[in-house]
Amino acid sequence: MIKILRGQRGFMLLNVIILTLITSFAAMILMNGAIRIRNSEASLNLVALHLVNEQIAFLESRAENEQLSGNYPFLGDNDDLTVNFGEDNPVEFKVDTRVSGTGKLRTAKVIVTWQVGGKDFKLEAERTIYIAK
Repeated sequence: MIKILRGQRGFMLLNVIILTLITSFAAMILMNGAIRIRNSEASLNLVALHLVNEQIAFLESRAENEQLSGNYPFLGDNDDLTVNFGEDNPVEFKVDTRVSGTGKLRTAKVIVTWQVGGKDFKLEAERTIYIAK
């Protein structure tokens, strides 16, 4: 039978809770790293999707103040265009944006391209933007 000393109640329960938290954080970190190592192509697709969404958000924010038309460079932070997968594996993204249409409705087409291991990848997205003024 286990004897519990006075003033030591809950000490074991507190140890179990802390150990559970530490273990779960470590498991989350390891699982996140394993997914990136195994499926770097999916991670690069997510980065490209983020760049597309960021570019479209900038275009939508500019739609209030200016008439959108023509080609646009990447409007976000240029540091977002380079992703490192290890020391010798930088991946450069290129974002091309074409806005077309007349009147209050414009169509923005964003194309993100990148190259990994000699293979070319591309993600295209289109969004209709309403010009408020």
